[in-house]
Order: sequence, then C-alpha cells, then structure tokens
Amino acid sequence: MKDILVVDDNPMTLLYMSSVLKKRGYVVHTSTSGGDALDILSTSNEIQFVLSDWVMPGMDGLELCKILKSRDYHRYIFFVLLSSNSDETSVINGIVTGADDFVDKKTSVDELEARIQAGFRTLTLHNELTEKNAKLDKAYDLIMRDLDSASDLIKHLLPKSRSFTCVELSYISIPSAQIGGDMLGYMQLDEDHIAFYLLDVAGHGVSSALMSFSVQTSLSITTGDASIVIREKGDAKEIVPPEEVVSKLNSMYMSDGSNILYFTMIYAVLNTQTGLMSYCCAGHPPLVWYHGKNQHAELIGHNNFVVGAFDEIEYQSSIIQLDPNDKVWFYSDGITEAESGGARFTEEGLKNTIETLNIYPVRQQAEVLVDKVKHWQQSDCFEDDVSVLTAEWKGPSKGETQCNMKLVNKATAQFFK
Repeated sequence: MKDILVVDDNPMTLLYMSSVLKKRGYVVHTSTSGGDALDILSTSNEIQFVLSDWVMPGMDGLELCKILKSRDYHRYIFFVLLSSNSDETSVINGIVTGADDFVDKKTSVDELEARIQAGFRTLTLHNELTEKNAKLDKAYDLIMRDLDSASDLIKHLLPKSRSFTCVELSYISIPSAQIGGDMLGYMQLDEDHIAFYLLDVAGHGVSSALMSFSVQTSLSITTGDASIVIREKGDAKEIVPPEEVVSKLNSMYMSDGSNILYFTMIYAVLNTQTGLMSYCCAGHPPLVWYHGKNQHAELIGHNNFVVGAFDEIEYQSSIIQLDPNDKVWFYSDGITEAESGGARFTEEGLKNTIETLNIYPVRQQAEVLVDKVKHWQQSDCFEDDVSVLTAEWKGPSKGETQCNMKLVNKATAQFFK
C-alpha cells in the first residue's frame, strides 16, 4: 500500500511532487482537477491516500474533501490538504470538512514524508480494524442464523394439539431473547395419566436453552431403564411420583462447580378419569388452581429447593382433587415479575386476572392472559422469558369414550395429538 493521488491544477507542482514521492518509493497518480480526482478514485481501488492542493479553479481542495468523504468508496481514504494558508481558521475549516491532516506548502520534504508515513500507519490500523470487524460481522451473522435455527427447533418441541377428550390445554411461550431458558410440555404416561411440566433455567441464552432442552429430553423418555417418569417392574409399569422425578433430575443436573446452572420447575401428574392430580413445585412460583364451580382461584405450591443446586434434597409433593371444569395454571416468573412504574404484576395480580378469563375459550386463555399483562405494563416486550400453560379437566370420560392422547411423532414422544 504505497499509492498516492496528488491533486493540483499546476502542472509544474504535479511534476515536482511526483518526482519527489517516486524517489521515496511511492506509486504516484496525478490529477489536475477535483472532478478528475473523483473519477480516478472511483476506478482505482488501490488508492487510499490523497494529497490535494487547497486553491484550485472550479472544485477546490475543500470541496473535493467534502464530496470525497460523503461518498462510499468501500474503503477509507486518508485526505491531506496542502495550502500556503496555514492560519488557525484555515486549519480548522479543513479539519471540520473532513481532512485528516493539514500541511503547509512550505513544509520540508522530510517532514512531508513523515506526515505521509503517519497517514499510512493510520490507514494500516484502520484497514486491519475493518478486516477484523468484517470477520466479526460474519461470525455474528453465523451465530444469529444458528440461534434462529435453534429457536425454530425449540418451537417445534412445544405441544402441537391442545384439545383432548378429557383435558383441554392452552399455552404460550415467549423467550426474552432468540432462545430462552423456559420449557413446557405434557406427555401421556399411560391410558389414564398425563404429566405436565414447566421449568425455568436460571439465566438466558445458549447455556440456559441447552439445559432446558436436556431436561425436557430426560423427561420425555417413557420406556426402559433410562426413564425417570415410569418405573418398569417386570411386565408391570408404575408411574413415578412427582417428588421422585424432581429428585432424580436434581441428581442428574447437580452443578459441578464449573457450571453453576440450576432451574425451577413444576411437575404434575393428572389422572384423567378421577381428577386427582399430584404435583411438586421445586423453587418455582405456585400453581394457580381455578375452581370452575365458584370461579375462584387459589395459589398452591411448596417451599422446595431449586433443582441442580444442592445435593441430597428431599422434595415434597401434594395431591389435589379437581372437579370437572377446574383449571390448573403453570407459569414462569417472567409473567409475575413484569413491571410497570416500578410495581410488579405479582402472583396475586396473576390470580385475580385468571378469575376474569372464564369468558374466553380455554384454548385462548393463556394468550389472553399474556396480552393483559402486556397492556398492564404498557409494553409488548418482557425482560424475562414468559411461559404459561393451563390445563382444564373436563371430567371423566363416559361410556365407550376414552381419553385418546396419541403421540405426535416418535421423535417428540412427549407430545400428542
């Protein structure tokens, strides 16, 4: 990189400058006008250094600098103004216009070369930075494409169908970034039992999303020795109680010190014929139990520890008896910690809002709830991941009709149609 464009309307000055600079090892291009100089710069991509006289007929050096700096040549061009006007006002005008340096025409050749060398050093640094930024932009684009793909994959893992013979469901999942640490789902354990889960991994981003995906995978295995939700004893199968499922997850995902990731969760099992539901809350916000008969909601939960932070923890569970048309709401704290004017939406606010949703179809209620929180906080964006899942028990099946929750596909065996 030794190319210099010298611009001067005086042929003798051009000849002299060219001779001096060529002897110093530079490749010199010349132009007698500003317009011609702009044409040369448009076709000669190797030129990144311009040495221009200030006073020229037509387009002077100041105007040339202004136009040059306003155009995109896909490279940085270092511009030096040459002038016999070395007063402070002239220097300021030149710098304000965009000139990188200002040199008095009476300056010695040695000083001029030193200024040129300094300019080329600046260009080298700028070009290196530009190249590094281009590589970073390329890497960033690749990461964003990967994150988009990961986000699409996680969306495919969410349940596909929301209405069954005995249970009707509604859910919504909104990550605060491209991918989040929340995960929700449900799976058929046997002919009469459905399991529901919602978990929230601490933090955001790739590591949290990977853990939530891993936990979801662990929960989805319903056959064989690897299953933590169904225990096989010979030909018989036994559903593992929620507290044992959470305890096993705690052992599996115990932090090793180098990876301080933990998660909160709710895991519940519903008998679709009796309405009995056992559940375990592990460091998670309480469930909201909506009673269809009196249209009243209550908060129920446990003071269990989070999962993956402490070893040898005993988790508690409870059993509730649902009546037909009762609903159970699972949610992450992104919804209750939404803020407006310094106030939080809170669990009590959530419970009160849920009591107003019975006028909407069940399959719309999760989305309506989130819309109401958005309206309350006067923003469509949440600071944290938001996940909501509600399940309404319709009552036991009658006659020959049975709960039929077929698997969506073999790859995602925890979800059904």
